[in-house]
Amino acid sequence: MDRKAKHQVWRKRMEDYESSGQSVQEWISSCQDEITIYQFHYWRKKLKGEKNEVCQNEQNGWTSFDVQGFTTAPTIEVRINDLSVYIPEDVSDTHMIRLLRVLRRV
Repeated sequence: MDRKAKHQVWRKRMEDYESSGQSVQEWISSCQDEITIYQFHYWRKKLKGEKNEVCQNEQNGWTSFDVQGFTTAPTIEVRINDLSVYIPEDVSDTHMIRLLRVLRRV
């Protein structure tokens, strides 16, 4: 199982646990997958940390998204007041649209 799939599985497990109303021990005992208490607490802390980071970024007005790979291709520079954004010329339409939405708020 790759990293992204494992994240999804554990995110779903945490949602199931939280909606179950059970204690951690009860939920692990009733879980069909073999999960240890250590795995549970590791993933609970990891996912909670990610959630807090996302919330904090949203409060600060930051938006993030993944860009696959690093490119040394020519770039486009967009300037708004003191803000400069460098965008690879080969950026996908989807990423460009997301970026423009963010820049409109600046």
